[in-house]
Amino acid sequence: MALGENVRWLRTARGMTQAQLAAKTRVNHHHPTPSYISRLEHGQIDPRWRTIRSIAKALQVKPWQLVAEITENTEFWRGYLAMPPKAKRELQRMVAWKSNK
Repeated sequence: MALGENVRWLRTARGMTQAQLAAKTRVNHHHPTPSYISRLEHGQIDPRWRTIRSIAKALQVKPWQLVAEITENTEFWRGYLAMPPKAKRELQRMVAWKSNK
């Protein structure tokens, strides 16, 4: 359920409603409904990869950040969101390197 929890946490951290996130998400020339976002956040649906990419873009994160099992660590997300872009890239490189080991 990490995906739904991550979407919910990032959405609320950015002060967005489910309707606002739905409006910023676009898949196949359509916007998902706020109820779709709600079901995703509650783990009731398994979205396609292109939907995850679109939601990640709307939340201004990389898709892997939505599927990572680090939801419980809200201090990580607060710190990450406050990082400058260069530091975020370095962290992303380190995570990619670790995951390929």
